[in-house]
Amino acid sequence: MQEYTVIKKGLSIQPCINIPEEFKDIDLEIKIRPLLSGGNVRKKLESLFKINEDVNPFEMIQDIEKWQQELRDEWQ
Repeated sequence: MQEYTVIKKGLSIQPCINIPEEFKDIDLEIKIRPLLSGGNVRKKLESLFKINEDVNPFEMIQDIEKWQQELRDEWQ
């Protein structure tokens, strides 16, 4: 993959990119390269669901409210 490096003053790129105030008067290194495509995520998910139609990952959950609360408590 090709990558290009450009050195520009902060003020010259500010109209395109929101940069911190302290970057405006200094040289900035900017790297440019193609964005790698993650592919079509929707098609991948549809394929996974189709392959695993008989799988119910939530079948063992007896009390949905309790399960949700436990998940929330993990993040506190």
